[in-house]
Amino acid sequence: MSRARRAAPLRTCVGCRRVRPKVELIRLVRRPDGAVVRDPAGAGRGAYVCDDAACMGKAAKGGRLAQAFRKRCEPSDVLAPTAPVTGR
Repeated sequence: MSRARRAAPLRTCVGCRRVRPKVELIRLVRRPDGAVVRDPAGAGRGAYVCDDAACMGKAAKGGRLAQAFRKRCEPSDVLAPTAPVTGR
């Protein structure tokens, strides 16, 4: 008996609003200090963006990340080139 293939989870990019498989997107979280960082496996509220500077810019400047996090975010926090990656 063969097992049914499970569909990959889908997420929506907050920048371009395209629906893509979760593995193709970057998960961002907002730390308590307000910094927005990559966090692939963290718990809690996160937002997904394409691995593209244009999508990241749209998400930050359009207020979409702030809406996703339900907290105010500064675009400079998101667009920082050295955003640390947390590992678990």
